[in-house]
Amino acid sequence: MAAYQILLLIKFVGVILYSGGLIGSFVATALVDRKRAVHAVASPGLVVTWIAGYLLTTQLQVPLTELWIVAAIPLSLVSQLALVHSVSRDRRTTGAFVSAFAPLFMVLLMMVFRPTWSGVGS
Repeated sequence: MAAYQILLLIKFVGVILYSGGLIGSFVATALVDRKRAVHAVASPGLVVTWIAGYLLTTQLQVPLTELWIVAAIPLSLVSQLALVHSVSRDRRTTGAFVSAFAPLFMVLLMMVFRPTWSGVGS
């Protein structure tokens, strides 16, 4: 059980890093700082989250085809791509923030509530 708790903590740290990088990329004023927030904080945070999440699924013997996993992976990728795109331009917009934050929020909902395929038609 200790391995599970350590992996859960590592995944939580990854989510915090990603979220902090996302916020930092929109509150920083200099473009170089915004890029650093995305590429040096958020991106590694996402990698840590994915690796810890994968290791948690092996620990719990949960198939990667569960609805919450199948939905969370592309949503987190969409958030990351929106985040990278937002720092490829010099201006920050509300639309860019929503494009990066909304998929992240959906991923967090998936991680907390873990909807399954059996719940889809009920």
